[in-house]
Amino acid sequence: MVEKIACFLTCGYTEAGAMQFFLKKINDKYDYKQYLPNKTIKKKGYDKRISSDLSGLTGEALLDKIYNIIEKYKDDISKCKAVLIEDDLDGKFYKHSEEQIEAYKNNIIKNVHEKLGKEIPVFILYASPEVESWFISDWENGFKYLYCQSGAVTDLESEAKTYFSHQLKQYIDKNILGEYVDEIEEYGWFGDKYVKLSDEIIEAIQVDAKEYMDRMKNANLDYVNQIRQSKDLYYSKKIHGDRMLRNIKPDIVAKKCRHYFESTYYQLRDMDKV
Repeated sequence: MVEKIACFLTCGYTEAGAMQFFLKKINDKYDYKQYLPNKTIKKKGYDKRISSDLSGLTGEALLDKIYNIIEKYKDDISKCKAVLIEDDLDGKFYKHSEEQIEAYKNNIIKNVHEKLGKEIPVFILYASPEVESWFISDWENGFKYLYCQSGAVTDLESEAKTYFSHQLKQYIDKNILGEYVDEIEEYGWFGDKYVKLSDEIIEAIQVDAKEYMDRMKNANLDYVNQIRQSKDLYYSKKIHGDRMLRNIKPDIVAKKCRHYFESTYYQLRDMDKV
């Protein structure tokens, strides 16, 4: 019988749909049983949805829900090989020391052990600042794949898709990430203001990056015209996130996301090695 890892995920559509598939790429020796969020609801004729009391659950509210579920299903979860908690950070640890971050994570592990009444491995996997950082870090299998190979874009020529992907990457690096381009997990705080990466990407793909391409010197006007008229060039976490999470490679993400993702990646990958 294949051993299980009990998974508790931030309650967004990207993670709820494909995180187990992604985790299998890190370590395929286990089944990843999703305890949170509950399975997405599908009614005939409608898109899948997460129940309203869970949708978007993150941070301390997510942890409280996790602790309640562990207490409720203590007997089942205690039989699992490990517990995995995944969440977006959204700049939570801004100006925190490594010691403070480690203490915070250790307190989560302590609470999980107390709820279970036993000690088993607890993996805390942070997408920092959001899961989009993973899609940018593995661009070839993330956003480039989405717009060039996934079938999401049907109203552009192949060369125009490649052109858009290349210019979009340049725009994101220069105009969105800026000083965080080599430290993407630290992105979000500009002075005392926090900026959501996903919101910036949505706006860039729908408007800003297209206008940027329009103003470029030596722009390929044929491609730019196709891009301007395209109805398929947009970004939806609900529609597109699942596709990219299934396609990106965790080992590539680990090379770029070194503060939070990398350590948990190696812990999970090597959990049975002595």
